[in-house]
Amino acid sequence: MIIFEIFTEIILEGIIYKFFRFLGKGFNKMGELFTGTKKEIEPIKILEKKFLYKKIELTKSLNERLKSGQKGVVLEIINKNKIFAEFYDKKGKQIELNNKLVFEIGMNQFRLKK
Repeated sequence: MIIFEIFTEIILEGIIYKFFRFLGKGFNKMGELFTGTKKEIEPIKILEKKFLYKKIELTKSLNERLKSGQKGVVLEIINKNKIFAEFYDKKGKQIELNNKLVFEIGMNQFRLKK
C-alpha cells in the first residue's frame, strides 16, 4: 500500500506537473509566433540574479584600505560594468573611508567568494 502511495505521489504528480509545464511553454511559444514579440530578459536582471547580495573578494586593490583579498558584499548593480559594494575588515566591522560606507567598483575588480 505504501509503495502504491509513493508511486502515485512521485510518479503521477511529477508527470502531470511536467505535462502542464510543457503545455504552458507551448502556449508561450505560440503566442510569440503569432504576435511576433519575444519576452526578453534585461541584462541588468541577469546580473542582479548572479551577483546581488553575494559575498565577493577583491582581486585588485582600490586604495590604501581596500586591498586585494578584501571581503565584501554586492549591494547594487549600476550597469554591466559597475557595482556598489560594502567591505568588511578582519573583525567583521564595515569599512568606512572618507565618510563612505559603499564603494563603486568595476566588474573586473572582484570575484565571487565560495
